[in-house]
Amino acid sequence: MLFIKYIVLLFFLSNYFTLSSQELILKDYIIENNDTILLIDIPSIEVLSFTDNKEKIKYRILKRKVLKVYPYAIYTKEKLKQIENDLEGISKKRKKKRYTKEVSKFLKEELGEKMRKLTRTEGNILVKLIYRETKVSTYKLLKQYRGSLNAMFWQTMAKIYDNDLKQEFNPENIREDMYIEHIIIQAKLEGEL
Repeated sequence: MLFIKYIVLLFFLSNYFTLSSQELILKDYIIENNDTILLIDIPSIEVLSFTDNKEKIKYRILKRKVLKVYPYAIYTKEKLKQIENDLEGISKKRKKKRYTKEVSKFLKEELGEKMRKLTRTEGNILVKLIYRETKVSTYKLLKQYRGSLNAMFWQTMAKIYDNDLKQEFNPENIREDMYIEHIIIQAKLEGEL
């Protein structure tokens, strides 16, 4: 019996010393009406509600497609920054035009085959995501770097395939864009992107 008392005593003493050796971190707080209120930021959680099972399935399909094409939108954003920095260092208009043609040729070789494998809806999502990342429509980007004629040609081709290079990303008014924004935020929080 005495042996069990010593074991219990040792157990409590070891817990006491491990607890006392830990640092205590105090957060900011206020005391109001004898209540202590911690002042910390709690991340917001968005709850999606679907009207029916079909909409839930459409959301999952949309999520798969957004996660597939989002890296292309990020790549476009980074490439545009690089192009703008490079163009600032070029003084002559003719050399700028030659540089943009070389970049265009490089991008066609690097991404051309991958872009051709995208479905129509993935292409549509990509156009929206490029606008989301750059705040400029794909049409305006083409017009700025490749010229009006080239931009009109690609806009016509996009219209044939039920797309629009002039469309903007508007999550406040368009439900699909709201879902896309939600998917991207959740994927970043979960470490998928």
